[in-house]
Amino acid sequence: MVLDISTINNTIAITLVRRFDADSAPAIENELKKIVEQHPESVLFDFSKTEYIASAGLRVLLSTTRNLMKAGSTVALSSLSPQVRQVFEIAGFTKIFTIYGSRDEALQKLKKK
Repeated sequence: MVLDISTINNTIAITLVRRFDADSAPAIENELKKIVEQHPESVLFDFSKTEYIASAGLRVLLSTTRNLMKAGSTVALSSLSPQVRQVFEIAGFTKIFTIYGSRDEALQKLKKK
């Protein structure tokens, strides 16, 4: 499992996989731990390719975000499809995360922080 990871204006942008579920979550979690260890200024989780997220994916995202924020990083999400956004709303995650409509919008906002 390889995530699409790039650095743009001191923000690590991570494009997540099509299905973020129990099968993919352990490998993604291992890759994200490496990013947490870098203590990045900001991290953007780009959901533009994600069609499905399960509770295992939500758990990995939440624990990774907590660890990043403890390290002083700013975290944002972008490009949630309607189905993925609905899962976030049901789980109450839209109140926890800063969510932007597009990757470009998120990168602009994170650049200003």
